[in-house]
Amino acid sequence: MARFLATAGFQTVHCTPHLINGVYSAGSQAVRSGVEALQGRLDREGIDLRLEPGREYYLDEFLLGNLDDPLLVGDTGLLLVEFSNQATEDQVKSTLFRVVQKGFTPLIAHPERYRLLEPKEDKSKKGFWTSFFNSKLKTQNSQFPNALLSYLQEIGCQFQGNLGSFAGLYGERVQRNAQRLQDMGLYSHYGTDGHSVKGLKASGIRESRDNP
Repeated sequence: MARFLATAGFQTVHCTPHLINGVYSAGSQAVRSGVEALQGRLDREGIDLRLEPGREYYLDEFLLGNLDDPLLVGDTGLLLVEFSNQATEDQVKSTLFRVVQKGFTPLIAHPERYRLLEPKEDKSKKGFWTSFFNSKLKTQNSQFPNALLSYLQEIGCQFQGNLGSFAGLYGERVQRNAQRLQDMGLYSHYGTDGHSVKGLKASGIRESRDNP
């Protein structure tokens, strides 16, 4: 994967393994040590890629307790967070509000995949120009056709889209949601969600420095 990403033109990769208690439970120091060891291997192999340790935190009852020694996205103060489709709106709102109170900025991973954050159809839109101006107005006013999305933006959350979502890797519904959220200007970041070279290629990443 490192060779492929370097050839595709990537210079820095934030390694963000899952943290789900009882499933993926490596401590922060173990992640740092693992990334450091892998960086040494890349340097010896002559692979021109810089690795940064990170996390993809799972929004559950353990999340707040896992923030004593957090791994952020570089030096940005961003805390990458994902949640399941079984999470409730109240759980998401209360937990992320407390994360913000702790001084972190939640970066919501792949919002296009959550039914709770699915943008609702605006039945009042008629024709291209009405759709265009309504979309512009909503973006400028930071209002989205989903109350939870609006709330999360109001408390300072940012949002990361998966490249694979746009490529249809997670199905048509997610692909449609990703495009609509992008059109509304929701995303501040994009990620590969890379787990294998095959997955990276399926996300549309090309192995060419001329076409990263």
